[in-house]
Formats: sequence, C-alpha cells, structure tokens
Amino acid sequence: MSDERLPWHEAQWGQLQQRRAAGRLPHALLLTGPAGLGKSVFARRLAQSLLCASPDAEGNACDRCRACHLFQTGSHPDYLAICPEDDSADNASSKKKSKVIKIDQIRDFCILLGYTPHYGGYKIALLEPADRLHVNAANSLLKTLEEPPGNSLLLLVTAQPARLPATVRSRCQIISFSTPSREVAGTWLASRLSPPLEPMALLDAANGVPLAALAYADGERWHRRQALMEGYEQVIAGQLDPIRAAENWGQDNLVENLCWLISWHTDLIRLKMNPG
Repeated sequence: MSDERLPWHEAQWGQLQQRRAAGRLPHALLLTGPAGLGKSVFARRLAQSLLCASPDAEGNACDRCRACHLFQTGSHPDYLAICPEDDSADNASSKKKSKVIKIDQIRDFCILLGYTPHYGGYKIALLEPADRLHVNAANSLLKTLEEPPGNSLLLLVTAQPARLPATVRSRCQIISFSTPSREVAGTWLASRLSPPLEPMALLDAANGVPLAALAYADGERWHRRQALMEGYEQVIAGQLDPIRAAENWGQDNLVENLCWLISWHTDLIRLKMNPG
C-alpha cells in the first residue's frame, strides 16, 4: 500500500495536485514543519504518485502497476532517497562523527537527474533531513536547482529550514505543515489505538504532534516518560537528590528528556496564566 494519507496533509496535497494538473509543478519542494507531522510520508506519497502509471482522480498512486511495485520495494530506477552518512573527512580524529549529506551523494544525485527517465516520466530525489547538507554539498546542489533537468523533482524535507543556506531555500517552493487541531489529531490517533491507551493523554504528552503521540503507544517510551515525570516530582518535593536524578536522565535520550521537562513547565505556565 502507498504511504498513508494523513488528514492534516490534504490541503497541501490538493494544492500540489492542482499545480500538477495545470503543468506547473515546481522542480524543487521544501517540506517544512515540526517533527512528527509525517513530512517524509507526504514526500514519498507524492513521489510514488508522480511515478505511478495510473494515479486516481485525486492523484494517489494505484499501488498495482509495475512502477508502484518498484517504488514500494525500493528499486525504482527513477527515484533516489538520500540520507546523511558519517562525516569523517573534516575531522578524522573526532570521537563522535557527525551525520551529513555529503558532496559525493549530491554529485551522484545530479548525475541521476541528468539521465533519461527509464519509464518516461519523472526523475525524483528525496533529501532528508535536508538541513544535514554539508556546505560543499549545498553548493554543489545549487547548479541543479538553478538549471533543473526536464521532468525532475527534488524533495527536501526538514524540521529546521533555517539551517539550510538561503540560496537553497530561495530556489525551492516551500510547502509548510503545521500541527493539526486537537480534534483532527485525536480522531486520527484514536483510530489507531486500542484500550486502555488514551489518545488525548498521548497527544498531550507529544505537544499535539500526532505521529510523536503514536510513537508512545509502543509502551516503552511512554513508561520512560512516566518514570521521568515521577522522578522530577520527587526532586521538586525534596525526596530525590537532583544531581543523581540529572545524571540518570542524561544517560539516556537526554534531548527527549529535556523536551518532556520543557513541555511540562510550559503546561504549568499556561495553567498559571489561565487557571479557568
């Protein structure tokens, strides 16, 4: 089955399908918005749709043709997904290698776009997360953005567009995604959960981001959050040494733990400001 149709994507999907029908689809799209909204899901859905031999009236892929089969098995010759690799060239002595999209990856992608499509349609590349483009890779990408081959599409996905060079951003059509309403997100989440899981509790824990909320349903992550919050309450009550607690929290998923604590304080401030 092609990538899921998420209800908070439909406005953006309709906009692009109208441009597609008019023959005005941009050659480069920058998909932005908070993490957990399914931007990569949208990108893959669009890519498969454009490669499909028989899309439906709404532009969705048929899931039955040869092109769809090749896409779903990751072997379509006209589609390339580019993700970060270890960057050891800039600092070979670094103990912690960074993950970046390298210039060689972009060069290979540019070569791919220059070929004639195997199936006579689009040549498509997905870069995710695009904010991990090495500066040299970004510079290499500019020429393709300025002079794109015919029937080519570049999909850049990022939750941090400000980290992309302005020269790259300015050459892309920006498609923005925002957190859906509580009603839309809650209805979607409820359809994917089984009791005793409470969709609204998960949604609150994830700051309203539906895919992040769904990730809590695996149990382990939710229990880890609950343990963190219980420990934090003990610190506030003077029942747990804050230094020892901080050391424990820093050993596992530090960034996520900090996000949870920030979210907790944000909710507390809101309650103080709006007690009713």
